[in-house]
Amino acid sequence: MKNLTLLSLILIAMSSCSQGYIPIAEQQQVPSGPINYQRDIRPVIASRCISCHGGSNPEAGLLLETYIDVRNSAENGSLIQRINDPANPMPSSGLMPVSTRALFDQWRADGYLEN
Repeated sequence: MKNLTLLSLILIAMSSCSQGYIPIAEQQQVPSGPINYQRDIRPVIASRCISCHGGSNPEAGLLLETYIDVRNSAENGSLIQRINDPANPMPSSGLMPVSTRALFDQWRADGYLEN
């Protein structure tokens, strides 16, 4: 009986965790070769950023619709710092998976390639 109770508590604790795993929809294959905007960064921007940072009135005045917009914010702004900042993350809903954030860090290291 004690084992069953302990097992039940463990299962309840595990099911209530929202951290520690990446849902299948969030998993990414590690790209081969250098990271580039069109293949690796643009899909992330489109799915996670453009709803707030697109259109005629982007949040905080930060427009992320084009390669130039995103590169400028990564090089001269706070884009990469904010996507890695647990206290003030972008998107504001919380940190993206480590693998996604690593794409931006590697994109910077690779020289902000477009294609």
